[in-house]
Amino acid sequence: MIHIKHLPAIFRKQMRQLSRPRRTGVRVYGLGASKTGTHTLSEMFDSRVRCGHEADANRLIPRILHKAETGDGAPLNRVLRLRDALRGLKIDSSSVNAYLIDELLALFPDSRFILTVRAPGLWLRSMVDHSVLHDPTEAWKRFRTWRFGPRSGHPPEEAALAAAGLYPISAYLGYWQQSVGAALDKVPPAQLLILRTEEIGPRAAEIAAFCGLEPGPAPKTTHAYATRVRSGLLDGLEDSYLEGLLERETGPLARRALPGWSAKADIARLRAPKPAKAPA
Repeated sequence: MIHIKHLPAIFRKQMRQLSRPRRTGVRVYGLGASKTGTHTLSEMFDSRVRCGHEADANRLIPRILHKAETGDGAPLNRVLRLRDALRGLKIDSSSVNAYLIDELLALFPDSRFILTVRAPGLWLRSMVDHSVLHDPTEAWKRFRTWRFGPRSGHPPEEAALAAAGLYPISAYLGYWQQSVGAALDKVPPAQLLILRTEEIGPRAAEIAAFCGLEPGPAPKTTHAYATRVRSGLLDGLEDSYLEGLLERETGPLARRALPGWSAKADIARLRAPKPAKAPA
């Protein structure tokens, strides 16, 4: 159930969405994992076309889980067809979409896909911070359990994460690998645009062209829904421990998606102090 405090914002977003013209041309789906820029991608062209960020996720998640548990994909396909007909979204950007690639390619084979990717070490910190600071809906709690597994089995080095009620680091990195790997393995290369999270703003014109949109004004935002506060839960981990985890869990795929990536450089960026806020 959606918390009542969020209803006014959701209503305003729905009305703004409906005020935009219905989709023309190809559908575009953002596939990135949580905290890779899916929110930013949905807002970049919100003033021009119908865009959605995790639209109907609370309806889709139970049906994704139903298919995973029973093999019955009919309810999921019905919701996907219905929401496409009702919403007419041009850009549908959601971390849920990584689990819908097979269905989306079957239902809408000419669609285009954008994979937003953040270096796994930086992404891990952002995901941990987000998990500490945000209380998800019941549907998202079930989804997290399905994606990550039990909140147990932490190595001794990860006692701080266990005490905070979070998952083992290997579980988070397994999710990163599944999300990135599904996009690279399933989407035809001609239909896929890969974007590093930090490139979303600088490549706005290229993204517009890929989506079949005319060049236009610069997007209002290129960094939506950033995590403002750091939990510090990774600070006590030795660099060598993190480096070994990153290499073992994500190394080959990280280099495939992010040419030039290394665990050592990733950790160096993770350890860098947060930039000071510019004076007003």
